[in-house]
Amino acid sequence: MKRIFQLVVCLSLVSSVALAGHGGIGERIFFQVGGTVGADVMQMTGKFLNKKGAGNLKDLDIENLNINLATVSFVGRINLLELSNNTSLSLAFRPAASIGRSINDFGGPSTMLRLPFTFDFNSGAAATVSTRSKTGFVFGVGAEFISYPALGDGVTVQKTDAGITQQGQNENFINMKGSWIQPVATFGIRFFGKNYSCREINFKACFKPEGDVENKSVIDNAANPYSTISNFQNMGLMLSYIQFLNY
Repeated sequence: MKRIFQLVVCLSLVSSVALAGHGGIGERIFFQVGGTVGADVMQMTGKFLNKKGAGNLKDLDIENLNINLATVSFVGRINLLELSNNTSLSLAFRPAASIGRSINDFGGPSTMLRLPFTFDFNSGAAATVSTRSKTGFVFGVGAEFISYPALGDGVTVQKTDAGITQQGQNENFINMKGSWIQPVATFGIRFFGKNYSCREINFKACFKPEGDVENKSVIDNAANPYSTISNFQNMGLMLSYIQFLNY
Protein backbone atom coordinates (compact mmCIF):
# COMPACT_ATOMS: atom_id res chain seq x y z
CA MET A 1 0.00 0.00 0.00
CA LYS A 2 2.87 2.35 0.86
CA ARG A 3 4.54 1.64 -2.47
CA ILE A 4 1.29 2.35 -4.35
CA PHE A 5 0.95 5.65 -2.49
CA GLN A 6 4.53 6.58 -3.39
CA LEU A 7 3.91 5.68 -7.04
CA VAL A 8 0.76 7.86 -7.17
CA VAL A 9 2.63 10.81 -5.64
CA CYS A 10 5.50 10.36 -8.06
CA LEU A 11 3.21 10.20 -11.11
CA SER A 12 1.30 13.26 -9.87
CA LEU A 13 4.51 15.26 -9.58
CA VAL A 14 5.69 14.19 -13.04
CA SER A 15 2.30 15.08 -14.55
CA SER A 16 2.27 18.47 -12.85
CA VAL A 17 5.72 19.28 -14.21
CA ALA A 18 4.79 18.11 -17.71
CA LEU A 19 1.55 20.09 -17.81
CA ALA A 20 2.47 23.25 -15.97
CA GLY A 21 6.24 23.45 -16.04
CA HIS A 22 8.27 25.48 -18.49
CA GLY A 23 8.26 23.69 -21.84
CA GLY A 24 5.64 21.16 -20.69
CA ILE A 25 2.70 20.06 -22.75
CA GLY A 26 0.45 22.43 -20.81
CA GLU A 27 2.18 25.34 -22.56
CA ARG A 28 1.21 23.87 -25.94
CA ILE A 29 -2.55 23.62 -25.30
CA PHE A 30 -4.93 26.50 -26.03
CA PHE A 31 -8.70 26.92 -25.69
CA GLN A 32 -11.10 29.37 -27.34
CA VAL A 33 -14.84 30.03 -27.26
CA GLY A 34 -17.02 32.29 -29.40
CA GLY A 35 -19.52 32.21 -32.21
CA THR A 36 -21.49 34.29 -34.65
CA VAL A 37 -24.98 35.66 -35.29
CA GLY A 38 -26.28 35.28 -38.84
CA ALA A 39 -22.88 35.20 -40.57
CA ASP A 40 -23.06 31.42 -41.11
CA VAL A 41 -24.65 30.06 -44.30
CA MET A 42 -24.73 26.82 -46.26
CA GLN A 43 -26.06 26.12 -49.76
CA MET A 44 -27.18 22.53 -50.41
CA THR A 45 -28.22 20.94 -53.70
CA GLY A 46 -29.02 17.39 -54.74
CA LYS A 47 -31.84 15.06 -55.74
CA PHE A 48 -34.13 12.71 -53.84
CA LEU A 49 -33.54 9.49 -55.74
CA ASN A 50 -36.22 6.79 -55.86
CA LYS A 51 -33.73 3.93 -56.30
CA LYS A 52 -36.27 1.28 -55.37
CA GLY A 53 -38.79 2.44 -57.99
CA ALA A 54 -41.54 2.52 -55.35
CA GLY A 55 -44.93 3.67 -56.63
CA ASN A 56 -43.40 5.03 -59.84
CA LEU A 57 -42.43 8.13 -57.87
CA LYS A 58 -40.31 10.62 -59.78
CA ASP A 59 -36.95 11.88 -58.53
CA LEU A 60 -37.12 15.27 -56.81
CA ASP A 61 -34.57 18.07 -57.02
CA ILE A 62 -33.35 19.71 -53.80
CA GLU A 63 -32.14 23.28 -53.39
CA ASN A 64 -31.82 24.48 -49.82
CA LEU A 65 -30.12 27.56 -48.35
CA ASN A 66 -29.58 27.20 -44.61
CA ILE A 67 -28.86 30.28 -42.49
CA ASN A 68 -27.56 29.56 -38.99
CA LEU A 69 -28.98 32.45 -36.97
CA ALA A 70 -26.90 31.68 -33.87
CA THR A 71 -23.75 29.57 -33.70
CA VAL A 72 -21.66 28.71 -30.65
CA SER A 73 -18.18 27.42 -31.39
CA PHE A 74 -15.27 26.09 -29.36
CA VAL A 75 -11.63 25.49 -30.24
CA GLY A 76 -9.20 23.13 -28.54
CA ARG A 77 -5.70 23.23 -29.99
CA ILE A 78 -2.35 21.58 -29.28
CA ASN A 79 0.94 22.73 -30.82
CA LEU A 80 2.57 19.73 -32.43
CA LEU A 81 5.71 21.59 -33.50
CA GLU A 82 6.92 25.02 -32.39
CA LEU A 83 9.25 26.32 -35.10
CA SER A 84 10.13 29.50 -33.19
CA ASN A 85 8.64 31.79 -30.55
CA ASN A 86 6.35 33.22 -33.24
CA THR A 87 5.42 30.22 -35.39
CA SER A 88 3.91 26.79 -34.76
CA LEU A 89 2.12 23.88 -36.39
CA SER A 90 -0.88 22.57 -34.49
CA LEU A 91 -3.89 20.25 -34.50
CA ALA A 92 -7.22 21.90 -33.66
CA PHE A 93 -10.69 20.57 -32.87
CA ARG A 94 -13.41 23.14 -33.66
CA PRO A 95 -16.90 21.88 -32.66
CA ALA A 96 -19.84 24.18 -33.41
CA ALA A 97 -23.57 23.95 -32.68
CA SER A 98 -26.15 26.10 -34.46
CA ILE A 99 -29.82 26.94 -34.65
CA GLY A 100 -31.19 28.50 -37.81
CA ARG A 101 -33.66 28.35 -40.62
CA SER A 102 -33.82 26.66 -44.01
CA ILE A 103 -34.71 28.92 -46.93
CA ASN A 104 -36.60 27.13 -49.71
CA ASP A 105 -40.18 26.90 -51.00
CA PHE A 106 -41.26 25.39 -47.68
CA GLY A 107 -38.80 26.70 -45.08
CA GLY A 108 -38.64 25.86 -41.40
CA PRO A 109 -36.37 25.83 -38.34
CA SER A 110 -33.13 23.85 -38.37
CA THR A 111 -30.26 22.77 -36.17
CA MET A 112 -26.72 21.79 -37.09
CA LEU A 113 -23.74 20.13 -35.42
CA ARG A 114 -20.25 20.40 -36.93
CA LEU A 115 -17.12 18.61 -35.72
CA PRO A 116 -14.05 19.84 -37.67
CA PHE A 117 -10.42 18.85 -37.22
CA THR A 118 -7.78 21.07 -38.84
CA PHE A 119 -4.01 21.20 -39.12
CA ASP A 120 -3.03 24.83 -38.52
CA PHE A 121 -0.09 27.10 -39.19
CA ASN A 122 0.07 29.80 -36.48
CA SER A 123 2.10 32.99 -36.74
CA GLY A 124 2.44 35.89 -34.30
CA ALA A 125 0.00 36.40 -31.43
CA ALA A 126 -0.98 33.15 -29.64
CA ALA A 127 1.29 31.04 -31.85
CA THR A 128 3.20 29.98 -28.70
CA VAL A 129 3.24 31.08 -25.08
CA SER A 130 6.62 32.74 -25.70
CA THR A 131 5.60 35.10 -28.50
CA ARG A 132 5.46 38.83 -27.82
CA SER A 133 3.64 39.76 -31.02
CA LYS A 134 0.48 41.82 -30.63
CA THR A 135 -1.06 40.58 -33.88
CA GLY A 136 -0.97 37.31 -35.77
CA PHE A 137 -2.82 34.92 -38.02
CA VAL A 138 -3.74 31.27 -38.40
CA PHE A 139 -4.39 29.19 -41.52
CA GLY A 140 -5.77 25.67 -41.30
CA VAL A 141 -7.05 22.86 -43.52
CA GLY A 142 -8.82 19.65 -42.57
CA ALA A 143 -12.17 17.89 -42.58
CA GLU A 144 -15.43 18.17 -40.66
CA PHE A 145 -18.35 15.91 -39.81
CA ILE A 146 -21.80 17.51 -40.19
CA SER A 147 -25.14 16.38 -38.79
CA TYR A 148 -28.08 18.24 -40.35
CA PRO A 149 -30.42 18.68 -38.66
CA ALA A 150 -28.86 17.72 -35.34
CA LEU A 151 -32.31 17.48 -33.70
CA GLY A 152 -35.70 16.37 -35.00
CA ASP A 153 -36.82 14.21 -37.89
CA GLY A 154 -35.60 16.45 -40.67
CA VAL A 155 -35.83 19.70 -42.58
CA THR A 156 -38.57 20.04 -45.19
CA VAL A 157 -37.03 20.61 -48.62
CA GLN A 158 -39.52 19.15 -51.14
CA LYS A 159 -43.07 18.03 -51.76
CA THR A 160 -44.49 15.21 -53.86
CA ASP A 161 -47.88 14.79 -55.52
CA ALA A 162 -47.98 11.12 -54.56
CA GLY A 163 -49.55 9.78 -51.38
CA ILE A 164 -46.47 9.73 -49.19
CA THR A 165 -46.74 11.62 -45.93
CA GLN A 166 -44.30 12.50 -43.23
CA GLN A 167 -45.05 11.04 -39.84
CA GLY A 168 -47.73 13.09 -38.05
CA GLN A 169 -48.50 15.23 -41.12
CA ASN A 170 -51.31 15.18 -43.67
CA GLU A 171 -49.43 16.73 -46.58
CA ASN A 172 -46.84 15.19 -48.84
CA PHE A 173 -43.80 17.05 -47.57
CA ILE A 174 -40.43 15.34 -47.90
CA ASN A 175 -37.76 15.95 -45.25
CA MET A 176 -34.02 15.53 -45.42
CA LYS A 177 -31.86 14.41 -42.51
CA GLY A 178 -28.28 13.45 -43.16
CA SER A 179 -24.68 13.44 -42.08
CA TRP A 180 -21.53 13.67 -44.12
CA ILE A 181 -17.83 14.54 -44.05
CA GLN A 182 -16.39 17.38 -46.10
CA PRO A 183 -13.13 19.35 -46.53
CA VAL A 184 -12.79 22.61 -44.60
CA ALA A 185 -10.37 25.54 -44.51
CA THR A 186 -10.03 28.35 -41.95
CA PHE A 187 -8.22 31.68 -41.79
CA GLY A 188 -8.09 33.84 -38.68
CA ILE A 189 -6.62 37.21 -37.68
CA ARG A 190 -5.55 37.47 -34.03
CA PHE A 191 -5.04 40.58 -31.94
CA PHE A 192 -4.94 41.76 -28.35
CA GLY A 193 -7.84 43.71 -26.87
CA LYS A 194 -8.52 45.13 -23.44
CA ASN A 195 -7.17 43.34 -20.37
CA TYR A 196 -4.41 41.85 -22.53
CA SER A 197 -6.75 39.14 -23.81
CA CYS A 198 -6.16 37.67 -27.25
CA ARG A 199 -9.03 37.55 -29.73
CA GLU A 200 -9.60 36.19 -33.21
CA ILE A 201 -11.77 37.00 -36.20
CA ASN A 202 -12.08 33.70 -38.04
CA PHE A 203 -13.31 32.92 -41.56
CA LYS A 204 -14.22 29.32 -42.38
CA ALA A 205 -15.12 27.83 -45.76
CA CYS A 206 -16.26 24.28 -46.56
CA PHE A 207 -17.21 22.36 -49.67
CA LYS A 208 -18.56 18.85 -50.20
CA PRO A 209 -17.88 17.32 -53.63
CA GLU A 210 -20.87 15.77 -55.40
CA GLY A 211 -21.88 12.36 -54.02
CA ASP A 212 -24.64 10.28 -52.44
CA VAL A 213 -25.87 10.87 -48.87
CA GLU A 214 -28.26 8.67 -46.93
CA ASN A 215 -31.56 10.37 -46.08
CA LYS A 216 -32.33 9.31 -42.50
CA SER A 217 -35.67 11.11 -42.22
CA VAL A 218 -38.47 8.82 -41.03
CA ILE A 219 -41.48 8.40 -43.30
CA ASP A 220 -44.67 6.49 -42.49
CA ASN A 221 -44.00 4.02 -45.28
CA ALA A 222 -42.15 0.90 -44.19
CA ALA A 223 -39.75 1.33 -47.11
CA ASN A 224 -38.60 4.91 -47.60
CA PRO A 225 -38.52 5.50 -51.39
CA TYR A 226 -36.40 8.62 -50.89
CA SER A 227 -33.74 7.10 -48.66
CA THR A 228 -30.96 8.38 -50.93
CA ILE A 229 -29.96 11.94 -51.78
CA SER A 230 -27.90 11.70 -54.96
CA ASN A 231 -25.53 14.29 -56.45
CA PHE A 232 -25.52 16.03 -53.08
CA GLN A 233 -23.26 19.06 -52.79
CA ASN A 234 -22.76 21.55 -50.00
CA MET A 235 -20.88 24.83 -49.76
CA GLY A 236 -20.66 26.93 -46.60
CA LEU A 237 -19.13 30.14 -45.25
CA MET A 238 -18.88 31.34 -41.64
CA LEU A 239 -17.42 34.50 -40.10
CA SER A 240 -17.02 34.26 -36.33
CA TYR A 241 -15.49 35.96 -33.29
CA ILE A 242 -13.45 33.74 -30.94
CA GLN A 243 -11.95 34.64 -27.55
CA PHE A 244 -8.90 32.88 -26.08
CA LEU A 245 -9.52 31.46 -22.61
CA ASN A 246 -5.98 30.68 -21.52
CA TYR A 247 -3.76 33.15 -23.33
